[in-house]
Amino acid sequence: MSGNFWDTVDTESKVAEKTEVAAPVAEDSVFTQSDAAFSTEEVPAPLAKKYSASLSDFPVNYWDSRNDASLIIGWFNGERGSQGKKTLDFHYFRRATEISEFDSEHDAQKFLDLALGILNEEIPIDEEIQFGGWMQDANPQWAEEYEKSSGMWSNIAAASGFTLVLIFFIVATTMFSVSLINESGRQDWPTGEAQIIEFEEWIETECGDEGCSDTQYARATFELHCLTPYSPAKIFDSEYVCGGEATEDTVMFKHQYDSGFFEHVPANYMIEHLTDAETHTVAYNPNDPSEVDLRPGFQINWEWFVPVIIPFVILLVIAKARNVSVKSGYASLVGLMRGDIEV
Repeated sequence: MSGNFWDTVDTESKVAEKTEVAAPVAEDSVFTQSDAAFSTEEVPAPLAKKYSASLSDFPVNYWDSRNDASLIIGWFNGERGSQGKKTLDFHYFRRATEISEFDSEHDAQKFLDLALGILNEEIPIDEEIQFGGWMQDANPQWAEEYEKSSGMWSNIAAASGFTLVLIFFIVATTMFSVSLINESGRQDWPTGEAQIIEFEEWIETECGDEGCSDTQYARATFELHCLTPYSPAKIFDSEYVCGGEATEDTVMFKHQYDSGFFEHVPANYMIEHLTDAETHTVAYNPNDPSEVDLRPGFQINWEWFVPVIIPFVILLVIAKARNVSVKSGYASLVGLMRGDIEV
């Protein structure tokens, strides 16, 4: 019966079943090409894992040994291995972070920062450190002996340099002392007028990387006329008396004086006193007038201090250097000469 209730329910059920199994509508008819979730373009690869860690993640109370550092390096190498990349060792971390000895929490933090930086590809691996130090890492004893030997030769070099500079300092000081003694003796020499025969001055220019510099020079030629100790006018005197013009009883002593950096008389003094002058007062040795002093009286040329002060400063620098020891250098030299130390 078509009017039967159950016939009606059965028919509706079949219609529902037919609706459920109906063929799906094509995808293009439902979603447009602009839907990002259903785009036919290639989906980008997921981002690489971002590593993060802190020192509290490691079971260490006091970061004060290489064993503590190995926990960070072990974790790092485990992650590197999972990436299929080569591992690194303690020596790489030590050199890359410029740590001489791992013994503090600060050192541990530097190790961890380096490990995270490499894992997150923020810090590249230094191949010079990785491959350049393989011999040192493979043979720590050799490295220790090399460092010891290097320190010994550095001390020997410092001791040798100290000795050479000390010798120069002693020679310069001796010459300076002799100059002062001679100058002290000249202050009692008598004076006389010398005839200026020739005087000239000039400037020399020297140029280098830092620019050019001018140096003033001067040259003077003069004659000193002296009565001899055995002249009729000085029969009872044994010393020369010099000055004035030439006579038949005088003996002439000719002198040429060139200025210079370390000379007794600087160029500016000669220019000031000898320019356009006919005579100049000089001090002379009464026993030997071939020795004269163009600037009478006790004078000190401060330029004489240069060869004394410079080596003295160098000696102080070498003696106070922290990375070398002059005393150890002398001890090593003695050991080498005795054969106690093998090269």
